[in-house]
Amino acid sequence: MEKVSVIIPVYNHEKFIAETIDSVLDQSHRNTEIIVVNDGSTDGTKEVLHGYKDKILMIEQANAGPSAARNHGLRKATGKFICFLDSDDKFYPSKLERQLQVFRRVQKVGLVHAGATVTKTNNQFWYRYIPRPFHSHKQQIVELLRSNHIVCSTVMVRRELFSRVGYFNESYPRHQDYDMWLRLLAHCPFGSVPEALILYRWHEQNISRETDKAALRIMKEEAAKRFRELGKE
Repeated sequence: MEKVSVIIPVYNHEKFIAETIDSVLDQSHRNTEIIVVNDGSTDGTKEVLHGYKDKILMIEQANAGPSAARNHGLRKATGKFICFLDSDDKFYPSKLERQLQVFRRVQKVGLVHAGATVTKTNNQFWYRYIPRPFHSHKQQIVELLRSNHIVCSTVMVRRELFSRVGYFNESYPRHQDYDMWLRLLAHCPFGSVPEALILYRWHEQNISRETDKAALRIMKEEAAKRFRELGKE
């Protein structure tokens, strides 16, 4: 059974973090390493994490943002595969197993993402997102340059790829995940599972609600140049 490291950055989410961790402990795939990076929380998050004792690896850092927290977790991870899970989201029980099936079936893919059930305040169902398949690497590049259709909490990545592309860019205050997907896609095609495998909460504190159009434009321009240099566009 392949070892999967699940990295959970958390900042002031004592309301959600236990549910988030429990969703990883409840996975049908049992060989998991749970790395929770407490990004300087000032609420009761730390006390909740202490309740898990040896079930998780808890890392403390001064508040530096989600990219720094994910990078901290990546440096400690030992699994063959990496998953990122936001501290207000949840995995469905077969999430890891379903993605590993894709990696075993298609050896060339470096990242596998999936769909999500999106809820609003008080867990009210909003909509369900299911990724559509893009059969060629070039088609994946074209579609990802148009927009970021990959939800961070749905991805599983081969850990070895980070030695090639580097870690998350901590200079970007937003859309760091989009930048990472574009960098990874220059090295390998992606796979997907056409099912909702996570619960994604959309609420007032959700940083992904905010958009930096200037940063997005720069990311796309840099990515398009990178793809051309590699002969992939």
